[in-house]
Amino acid sequence: MKRRFATFTPFFFVFMLLMAACGETGGSGNAPANNGNNGVSQQGITAGNHYINCPSNQTTTAADPEKDQVTLTVSGWTSTPAEDALVQKNLQNFEASHPNIKIKWSPITGDYPTKMRANVASNTVADVFYLQPSMSSSYISTGKLLNLSPYMAKSGVKAEDYYPALVNPFTCTSGQVYGLPKDWNSLGVFYNKQLFKDAGLTAPAAGWTWDDLQKDAQKLTKNAGQNNATYGISLSADASRWGPFLLANGGTVLSKDGSKATFNDAAGVKALDYYNSFFKNKTGVLPTTVGASYSGDAFGKSRAAMVIEGGWLIPYLQSTYAKTQYGIAPMPTAPNGKQANLTFTNAWSASASTKHPEASWELIKYMAGSTVQESQLNAGFALPALKSLANAPYFTSHPEFKVLFDAAPYSYADYYGPQDATIHTDLSNAIDAVVLNKQSSQAALDDAATRINNQLQNG
Repeated sequence: MKRRFATFTPFFFVFMLLMAACGETGGSGNAPANNGNNGVSQQGITAGNHYINCPSNQTTTAADPEKDQVTLTVSGWTSTPAEDALVQKNLQNFEASHPNIKIKWSPITGDYPTKMRANVASNTVADVFYLQPSMSSSYISTGKLLNLSPYMAKSGVKAEDYYPALVNPFTCTSGQVYGLPKDWNSLGVFYNKQLFKDAGLTAPAAGWTWDDLQKDAQKLTKNAGQNNATYGISLSADASRWGPFLLANGGTVLSKDGSKATFNDAAGVKALDYYNSFFKNKTGVLPTTVGASYSGDAFGKSRAAMVIEGGWLIPYLQSTYAKTQYGIAPMPTAPNGKQANLTFTNAWSASASTKHPEASWELIKYMAGSTVQESQLNAGFALPALKSLANAPYFTSHPEFKVLFDAAPYSYADYYGPQDATIHTDLSNAIDAVVLNKQSSQAALDDAATRINNQLQNG
């Protein structure tokens, strides 16, 4: 799975979305944002900068409510039957509390970003729709989205009600908000309880380290290189899996002004050397090597005792590998004593050309509000983006979710501005070159930095 497991969306869909996007991850976060390394490329979940250009023209006043009957077309992607049913139930609940607003749910199947671009270009876009961080930069700067800030001010909804890193990907440099996060997700180390027990290992816990992860992987690996091998960990050549190690080691992806790649410094090279050490020592494996579609599949097949995934793995295991007994540990601490993680999210947004802006806002406010977000949490789909739900009762009875949620204070947004797709692709290719023993960490990261810098300067 890859970074486009946008959280920040019901867990299983996050998994499906990431699979379609590139295989594994993606979102928002912080390692405390004020640690001196928190440039625009890594926005702490409790702080961060806005770096999307604002449109030249934008509505700065909220429209009045309409008295007549209103019909809103609402779009998103399709997901699991259970998640789709919950979305529709919440839309129906909205209709019940807003009798003058009718909802026409029109989900998009297949390649959501591509089909959305076509709809926007032909001016056939829905009134309200899901917005991915990778879509937000161009849509915001070209004036395709409704400015929500006037409506938020009128309704008493504050950006500060949400974790900032989850709002920042949908906010322009002047602070105007164009999307409210619908939910989010982070990464954790899923571990197979039975395999740990068989190896005589105690379960990893808070405070465990990079060294602990290496030692556990060594003890968990059996018959490396053989057809019946079980490896300590399955890792992907993915920027959204290596990213937490880079950030924990004190590295960054971009400079503070977002103009230059910085991941090829000493901190980045050491982080990639560490990531590659599992492959060099034959204690880690690419999922494809063991006939798995992604790392979560390798984990379910018991070909790997550990994987780094998000909450989207939970329903996948329940439906596909129900007998797997697993736990979730936090990301390990780097030698410098720091932890880092990534967050993934999506937002509810509205078209700038909607004929019903006030009604569109009412729907966004409801769907990104506490009632709906808690319903998603209680259904096991995603983590809440609202700070007010940090102590929701569900976390007490589902501590594995709490591990993922507790990553918020040291997580970073897996989003790097207008050239986000290029950055993720080039970094993932660099990691691939290293784990396949084609280049050294320094050479691969240098090559990626050169390509990314060219794109940043000319893109």
